[in-house]
Amino acid sequence: MSGEGGRAGRGRAAAVPGGFYERPPVMELPEAGGSPVVHFVGEDGRSRDFRFEELPLPRLHQEFAAALAARVGPGGGRRTQRAAMGQWQSIRRFFTVLEGLAAPPGRMEEITARHVERYWMKCLETCSAVTAAQQVQELLRLLRALPGQDRLGADLVEYMAQRRHGADAQPTALPGYSDGEFAAVMAAARRDVVAIRDRLAAGEELLARYRTDPGGLDAAAQEQGARLEAMATCGRPQVDYRGLAVGEYPRAMYEQARQLFVVDEDLAPLMVYAAGLSGRNPETLKELPAEHEVLEGAAVALTLTKRRRGKTNTFTQVHWSVSQDPARQLGSAGSFYLLLHRLMARSRALSGTRSLWSIWAGNGRGAVLHAGSGGHVGPFDAELARKLRLGAWAERHGLTDDGGGPLQLRLTRMKRTVEIRTAKQAGGHLPSVRLTNTAQTSFAHYLRGDPFTTEWAADVLTEAITDAETAARQAAARVGPAEAAALPERVREDAESGRLDTLVASCLDIDHSPAGGRCTSSFLTCLACPNALVLERHLPTLLALLDALQGDLDRRDAHDWAARHGATWQIITAHILPRFTDGQRAAAARSKPAALPLHLLDGPQETP
Repeated sequence: MSGEGGRAGRGRAAAVPGGFYERPPVMELPEAGGSPVVHFVGEDGRSRDFRFEELPLPRLHQEFAAALAARVGPGGGRRTQRAAMGQWQSIRRFFTVLEGLAAPPGRMEEITARHVERYWMKCLETCSAVTAAQQVQELLRLLRALPGQDRLGADLVEYMAQRRHGADAQPTALPGYSDGEFAAVMAAARRDVVAIRDRLAAGEELLARYRTDPGGLDAAAQEQGARLEAMATCGRPQVDYRGLAVGEYPRAMYEQARQLFVVDEDLAPLMVYAAGLSGRNPETLKELPAEHEVLEGAAVALTLTKRRRGKTNTFTQVHWSVSQDPARQLGSAGSFYLLLHRLMARSRALSGTRSLWSIWAGNGRGAVLHAGSGGHVGPFDAELARKLRLGAWAERHGLTDDGGGPLQLRLTRMKRTVEIRTAKQAGGHLPSVRLTNTAQTSFAHYLRGDPFTTEWAADVLTEAITDAETAARQAAARVGPAEAAALPERVREDAESGRLDTLVASCLDIDHSPAGGRCTSSFLTCLACPNALVLERHLPTLLALLDALQGDLDRRDAHDWAARHGATWQIITAHILPRFTDGQRAAAARSKPAALPLHLLDGPQETP
């Protein structure tokens, strides 16, 4: 088939290679004998070889290699490198526990439920109960994938069939940061980002001056400019080793590389600031692409990766705003993305990565691993689990929590904080917020249970109830039988006879409304008027009105309903009905009308 065939699309089959295709094996057994190797290639493009020769208990290797292949292979449930590494670590830890026993099992049939419980107890020595339960659950999933399940012991089969072996264990999520903590973290990250930007700008400026007018520089600047020119060409730091001890060479190379390239220690503040500005997951930030499009200088469009959404919804296109004001370059996600793109452009050209992130990492072991690119590498290309040393970075900046202790810095907590702050800005109305998740996911995984969210929500609810109660009390100040005795006898007689009736109350002075002049408002607004008087004879109609309002709630959006009828509902239920006895309300319920003129609920205007 020609390589120029049509592209796949709706109604068109995808092009396939000609000839016979055989999928590469996930598990490989060496022909000369020895332990198996499991080859993993994830959906994120990252690969890993798991070699069982590194583990003890060789007689168990083949069965567990088959189980691992089933879990991390194309049909398995662990399809990213990080998830596959978790499965491998479960096997490694389990084998280590078994090796330490006086009589470790030599065959798959000899593994018992007691061995799993010993593994559980060993996990409890180094981690929390919830984490230990999760690790046991991962082990049980591997055991269920072992070939030849009929060979397993009856006690282990029964144990695996029991519920609640960590299946429901959920990690206790750390809360978001308080406003003070978040502001301190972002301020420290911003200072470092500015320092990185200015450092590279100074190096670029010296390089440009050397290229255009080297004679205008002094001797020291010319020498440094020549080194920068060579470094920009080949990517390798050019260091003057004269006068340096051998042990000082790596640091000298590092300092020289920092003049033109982003280095490893820069990743912490850059990632922290990106998380606080965008509110995205750390995995999504680590996979930011270099490819993007700037739209009329006002926004940058790029495709983000979020694998937790599943295969069919892994990629999503976003538009991040770009500030036109250079002074606000660090104030928007789009402007910051473009800054990162520019800062790492030289390194990206040398490393060849398609990722936004590219650094010089050519010291020590990195000099050998990345020799072909002069030490430049996409730091998250091979794996996402590169250590950022966030704790050390926070300690250097003296960041503390609200209690004065060392701040535990996590990118996931930064995202959680942004979700909470965004929800607060929208007054807690999640459907109207531009979130990185659905409203349900945002609530379940970020807002619910967070102490700062709970405290804020309690304050908002208290204020809302207080405001509603105050408004209701003011509106119903003259409502109820207690006030009827204070009225002039003629007015009271007219009210009791029904001559002053509106829809659900009596109007004591229709010629002098609160707005001035004769009242022309809807009858539904009477209960919020100081001229309203409710007597026992009005109770049946009030109860019918409550039924009508309830029926309207079933048909209308809750927020729209609250805006229209919330005050009326509060006045009736909290400040009118409690003034009557149970017997009065029961008698009214038996005589309430079957229906009301529902057009009044929409607020028609009454004419004099």
